[in-house]
Amino acid sequence: MTAPPREPPVGDPSPEQLLARARAGDRAAFDALVRSLHGRVFAYALRALGDEAAAVDVAQETFVRAWRYRASFDPGAGSARAWLFAIAANRVREAGRARGRAALDLEAAEGVPAGDPDALEALARGALRAEVARAVAALPQEQREVVSLKYLAELSFPEVARALGCSVGAAKMRALRARDALARALRALVSSGEGPAAGAPGADAGPGAGDA
Repeated sequence: MTAPPREPPVGDPSPEQLLARARAGDRAAFDALVRSLHGRVFAYALRALGDEAAAVDVAQETFVRAWRYRASFDPGAGSARAWLFAIAANRVREAGRARGRAALDLEAAEGVPAGDPDALEALARGALRAEVARAVAALPQEQREVVSLKYLAELSFPEVARALGCSVGAAKMRALRARDALARALRALVSSGEGPAAGAPGADAGPGAGDA
């Protein structure tokens, strides 16, 4: 006797599905959303603020507000992640103002993975790590916001735009300007001889001839 075919395994619900259920009052679905995204929200706040206690508060307040205002989520306007990080970005800004300094100080960005093969890639490879962090911290706030959300929270450009309330084109332009500024800062650093010496352990030798 032939056994009946098995149903294909069902994957975990998406953040959009969880938030839709939460909007209907399903607290268990919201708790699952928290478990899914809390680590990323906390990591973003920690890198943005450089203070673990403040990051804990920001992450907690983000999800408290997300539950309180869950009915405001519009699936047609963007992803659940973008909606959630818009709340987180506002909390980070408020925390930064309360502490009396720039909200997006990335001095604690050591070990954060980069997303593009440009100056930010130095973070992922371990080369010029502290120098890149200082260069990022020196960027204008609107550029630091995009860098933080795109490369630290790993949002897509449409999600970054949604979180910051700007167009996708504006988000990409800010990221481009940030990358150009970082490249100039790193070139100046290397030219000054303050960066790792060529050929030294941990120094980035750059692409070889075979990479062309």
